[in-house]
Amino acid sequence: MAIIGTGTEIVECVRISKMIETHGEQFLERVYTPNEIEYCLRAVNSSQHFATRWAAKEAAMKAMRCRNQGVRWTDIEVVVQMGEGPCLALGGAAANWADQLGIEKLHVSLGACRTHATAYVLATDELDER
Repeated sequence: MAIIGTGTEIVECVRISKMIETHGEQFLERVYTPNEIEYCLRAVNSSQHFATRWAAKEAAMKAMRCRNQGVRWTDIEVVVQMGEGPCLALGGAAANWADQLGIEKLHVSLGACRTHATAYVLATDELDER
């Protein structure tokens, strides 16, 4: 297995809350997938969940080095699998770019507290079969 890229991000939860308050649905639909919006709105501390997903998307873009490749925020989705934790699903331009770079897996670690959310993403080619 070779590491193709790494990315990390930290964001203030209140910053994302203010973006949602200011821009409402327009912001939510530009940044988050319908599944992410539904998941976050069900949570008691939804601002932390939205901020964590923002951080994950930023970290993934850094790991994939895809800023100028036409990748949209909604091309990267945080999916929570019961018993397995979060993972990243790619679609659209993000999936195409990952294929071009030989990225087969994005490993993600998420964290949040009352004030901040963090994410770390490791992009690999997963050739090691161990």
